[in-house]
This record gives sequence, C-alpha cells and structure tokens, in this order.
Amino acid sequence: MTKITPTGKHMEYYNYDQGIEHVFSGILQCKNADCKELVTISGQCLKDIVYGKELPDGQLVEDRFSDYFPKYFYPNLRLFKLSDKIPANVSEQINLSFSNYFDDLSSCANRIRNSIELILDDLKAPKWKKTNAGKIHKFKVLHQRIEHYGKRNKNIANHLLALKIIGNEGSHVGNVATEDVLDAYEILEQLIEFAYIKETKRIAEIAKEIVTRNKPRTAE
Repeated sequence: MTKITPTGKHMEYYNYDQGIEHVFSGILQCKNADCKELVTISGQCLKDIVYGKELPDGQLVEDRFSDYFPKYFYPNLRLFKLSDKIPANVSEQINLSFSNYFDDLSSCANRIRNSIELILDDLKAPKWKKTNAGKIHKFKVLHQRIEHYGKRNKNIANHLLALKIIGNEGSHVGNVATEDVLDAYEILEQLIEFAYIKETKRIAEIAKEIVTRNKPRTAE
C-alpha cells in the first residue's frame, strides 16, 4: 500500500519536479518452500516522471517510475548469518544493529561497538593490568583494553580496533557512512570466525587499513 504524504502533495502543487513523496507498507514472503517466512516492510517511496522520446507529432512520451527506500522490516533482516556458537548477549547486540541498519546508521554502529565490548568480556580480556610498581591500573577507554588484549592475540585485537574506530563514528550523528558500516559487518563476521568458529583469512587487510589510518576508509 502506498499513500502520498503532505510534503508530496505540496510538491505535486509545484509540478513535482523533484518527485512526489509517498510512504509505503506491505508484507513480503520468502519464496523458499522450506521457509515461507512473512516480513512486514515500510518506508519511503518517491514517484516521478521522466520525459522519454518525442513522437513525430511533437508529443512527449512520459515514463513514470517509483523509487522505494525501505526503512523498517519486521522481523528484521540479517546482513549475515548469526551462528549459534556466538554468545547470546553478543548475538542480541548484532541483531539489534541489523534492525537499525536501514533507518539509523549511527545507532547501528553503536550497537556494533557494544557487541565488541561483550566479545572482549567473553574472551576473558582483562579490564586492568599491573603497573611496574605492582599497582592495579584499570583501563579507562576501550582502546587500551583492546591493545592490551593484542599481546595475547594480535589478529583478533586488530579486528576489534577497526570495529571500535567505526563504532566511535556512530557517536557523531551523520559521520558514519553506509560503506563504513558494511566494512564493519565484514570485519565483524570474520572476527566471529576467528573467535568462535574457525580461523579463516578474509577481511584482515580491511581491518589493518582502518587501524593504520585510525579512521574509516571513506574518511579523508
């Protein structure tokens, strides 16, 4: 179902040169015979007219089109498969990030950052270290904790640092790009392979590049 918005009606009054804005909603069903899952969908739809070819009599032929921009899915779509080997609390944060992906990239990136803190807890990464004087020094920031864990497993720490850098961008509204979040998902999926499933070589170069630059790959 599609319905024009008040903004769309305003654009229609001015001949909608930028398109007419609608909202849409519907129900999707998986075509896999073993699944047939139902998913509700809603979002924005822009309808517009493109002038096509001119007929011999001078008449212009109009081509109409609609662009759909999904914002919400329920149940939410998963951008990669979540193994049952992942701890439940980690899996929950990742799944919540999937829910935010289409509508709020900042929240999505923050959920990814939350998941890596929980992964560190599950890997028994220390939250403190002893100084040369024998005193207990608690890590004040996540970066320090990850770097310290790197003494035990440099590869996993490198992936965690890359995810932390992208996750931090989520704290600044408008700073995180879709491409950065997709990088994060690739790195996170590989991290899960390293930490919980098996060691395979993929995405290591992306993680290394982000850590070396100390910023997402799209940042100047």
